[in-house]
Amino acid sequence: MTAASIAKDLRAAIRSGTYKPGDRLPSEAALMSNYGVARMTARHGLSMLKDEGLTVTRHGSGVFVRAFEPIVRDTTGGKADGSSTVTAEIDETGAGLTVRTLAVTAEAEAPEKVRATLGLADGDKVTVRERLHLRERKPVLFATSYLPASIAARTPIAAQEVGPGGTHARLTEAGHAPVRFREDVVGRMPTIEEIEELRIEPGTPVLSVTRTAFTEDGTPVEVSYVVLDAGEFMLRYDIDG
Repeated sequence: MTAASIAKDLRAAIRSGTYKPGDRLPSEAALMSNYGVARMTARHGLSMLKDEGLTVTRHGSGVFVRAFEPIVRDTTGGKADGSSTVTAEIDETGAGLTVRTLAVTAEAEAPEKVRATLGLADGDKVTVRERLHLRERKPVLFATSYLPASIAARTPIAAQEVGPGGTHARLTEAGHAPVRFREDVVGRMPTIEEIEELRIEPGTPVLSVTRTAFTEDGTPVEVSYVVLDAGEFMLRYDIDG
């Protein structure tokens, strides 16, 4: 009996409902006895399920079937007042996320990639906002937004609390309403910093979203780099044919 065979049996039991979300799987010792295998084989079989995202390990308690209740990030219902943000898209689904502002810099040097995206000249500064989104105290999303400082530096966007409606509402008030958005989404492995920030285990994939907001005349006014725990989210889009 191989580790893959053990994983196959347990996977089938999970999918059939024999083991439901939250249920504890047999221990390594139980698998050793049931299958007549060495501890390393039993451990590897359990590890394969974890690598597939089907289980979680609670140290000192065992291996449990993972309950996947995705947070829906719905981008299909943009708001006319320009207040549709990453937070609003999620909060409207009832996910109950809270947002923690980690840092705000009114004027900072623009990274080369940001300068190119926003069409800034050499020396132009950006306003930077860093935020962490939490679900029941568990970090699930980290976002860094860059806006031209010429637009944002002397507005509430540069304050710790940006106010009702978020950044896009403040841009609208300043005459730079975002009306169109472009997103590039990449699935990848997390960096060490992202593992620490999102409190995820190494090997857990993340979704990396680069989002650019444009005004009516096509001027880019914000670029955001959003990293989501892929085990917590479902992204929803409408695509017109």
